[in-house]
Amino acid sequence: MNTKSFPPWKTAACLAWAVLIPLGLSASSPAVPERPVDDTAPLEDQEIPVTEKNTYPYVDIHGDYRWLWGRGQFRADSRTAPDKVRRHDERVYLATRRLRLFPFVHFDERTSLRTQLEDLRNDKEPDANHHLYLGRLYVQHEQARLKVEAGRFNYYLLDGNVIDKKVDGLRLRLGQRNDNLGSLTFFAGRTTGADDRHRQRGWSLLHSSQYGRLKSDAAYLDFHRIQSLPPSGPSRAGTGFDRQRIAEWRLMYELTPKLTASLDLLQAWGRHGADGYYTTDSGFVAALTYGHLDERQKGSYEAWIRYYDQPSASILYHTMDGDTTFFRRMGFCGWGARLDYIVCPGLDWAIEGFSLKNRHDTVWTGDFRETVIGTSLTAYF
Repeated sequence: MNTKSFPPWKTAACLAWAVLIPLGLSASSPAVPERPVDDTAPLEDQEIPVTEKNTYPYVDIHGDYRWLWGRGQFRADSRTAPDKVRRHDERVYLATRRLRLFPFVHFDERTSLRTQLEDLRNDKEPDANHHLYLGRLYVQHEQARLKVEAGRFNYYLLDGNVIDKKVDGLRLRLGQRNDNLGSLTFFAGRTTGADDRHRQRGWSLLHSSQYGRLKSDAAYLDFHRIQSLPPSGPSRAGTGFDRQRIAEWRLMYELTPKLTASLDLLQAWGRHGADGYYTTDSGFVAALTYGHLDERQKGSYEAWIRYYDQPSASILYHTMDGDTTFFRRMGFCGWGARLDYIVCPGLDWAIEGFSLKNRHDTVWTGDFRETVIGTSLTAYF
């Protein structure tokens, strides 16, 4: 069994954090947006616009620099014979530094060309370094009841329990959440990856609505591998799927101005042709979030706690700062928690942890456990 799949965890969101380095970049005067940012995305993924100018076209650049440290503890029991159990125990450390720049070209007040340059350095595994490269390139056009994105952008759906991944494609939103009919978002495209075996092609529909303090989001996704996976075992002990169809329904209720509860219901169908494996399973993610994070305001904070009970077929690319593939097709359950605190305007300190175990056992595998803890600093400029 190979638990080495954990590092580098995720290039864009492992334990998701950093600190400023001497590059002449300052977090003391972050750009102040005139319109609110999308508060459904992780803070490090929110693309914060600068003050709009009266003349077009113009170019603006903002970004972030982060440092993170994390530790993962992995333990797995496998049965090599009916009366023999082999235990694998491994501890993995991670320390990374990441610089991201977002050069935006604004053609007018509604249309822009958006790019992302990223440089990721892994202190524990220098071979995993990714020097400055173009990570995103897409055109965005937005009106009150219409938003279009085309090119390479990041697809973060709801809380990221199903997908948080760079994609090549088209995303179209009609309407607004607080309209009588809500909003409808369509996506079609493919995920990025090293080769066709790591890339998936698919589409999704998302309907969002709001009724006072209650928000409702219902999504359906259908994704398949561009190239089928090789055999890995015709049971939950195997890995991966050639095709996944996922239905997701998230309800969020604002209990108080600072406290929000959410429940994410999941139904998934997964198929792997080479193994003759097919599964239908359901699960959920429950969460409580307290506070409101504003990177411009010193002392602002946000804390959340989540309980996961997810089947493996419901996960395309999880936003979790751990390794959900460690549990193979058994799925996982357990707890996660995070605290973000703004030390000074533009500087975010965070601490995060997860304690997870396999959701199902198999004849040959069982008692898989994963514990992840990390801390970070992120400077926004």
